[in-house]
Amino acid sequence: MTPKYSNEKYWFEYATQNTGKPVDIFYVYPTINSEPLSNKGNIPSYTDIKRAEVRNAARKNQSYNKVVYADNEFNFYAPYYRQMTTKVFEMSKTERTERSKLSVSDIRRAFQYYMREFNNGRPFILLSHSQGSQMLLELLKYGMTDKQFNQMIAAYLMGYEITQKELDKFPNRLKPATGELDKGVIISYNSATSVQSKSPLLSNSVVCINPLNWKTDGTLAPSKLHKGIIRYDKTIQGYKVTPEFTSVQIQDHILICKDVNPAICYNEKIKEPFPLGNLHFADTWLYAANIKENMRKRCGL
Repeated sequence: MTPKYSNEKYWFEYATQNTGKPVDIFYVYPTINSEPLSNKGNIPSYTDIKRAEVRNAARKNQSYNKVVYADNEFNFYAPYYRQMTTKVFEMSKTERTERSKLSVSDIRRAFQYYMREFNNGRPFILLSHSQGSQMLLELLKYGMTDKQFNQMIAAYLMGYEITQKELDKFPNRLKPATGELDKGVIISYNSATSVQSKSPLLSNSVVCINPLNWKTDGTLAPSKLHKGIIRYDKTIQGYKVTPEFTSVQIQDHILICKDVNPAICYNEKIKEPFPLGNLHFADTWLYAANIKENMRKRCGL
């Protein structure tokens, strides 16, 4: 069933309660492994967001991003959508593209509902990770008007692939950031401890900016520029900032973090798309303090 975004259950929080700040964040979450095997052992292609347990699985991720990136600074809007399950990412690229159309349509309709009912002309930031970044990349290409695009401060599309072919085809919509203050641009990167740990799913990306020094070349950003990872700490029952966690350098369009333990987010079950040393699952928290500061700067806050 197609979700109706006039129904508050399809939003992380009832969106009308998020007003009060001068700038919005529209956030789309990454792949959430929330769909169990069916009785026949088959995994569905899409998550069933009518089920509360599926929405709750996504809610954990949304909660982190609201607390870390939005609280006390930005209004936060985050829809639930019929995202592709891990099953789809085992298919060919052609099949994945075809299956993604349903998920993309949900995010496009959610965004347009947000713009009509909640935005009220405010500037906004797009924020996402992994599959969420795929959704927002398609939104930038096809899903918003020029007027809406001109309201966008920047799109922080972490952990996804943006190819040269896409940049050439959509030069007015897909504009990679070249520094820390330009607007209407895409901030994107993928991280690993070595070039050899690059994910084959994301290997064709040509967009990468260093969130420590905001350069796009190979200039090393020492750890003293790292303002901190932000992760939940059970001992303090809250989010903890740990600064100077790693140095960062761009190599072959990827952020190389030599100071990070290669096993920090390694999962043996998905070692083919994300080999040892790939930091895909750390991209949202690895530079969180730097990203949050940059959001404020781009917005003039």
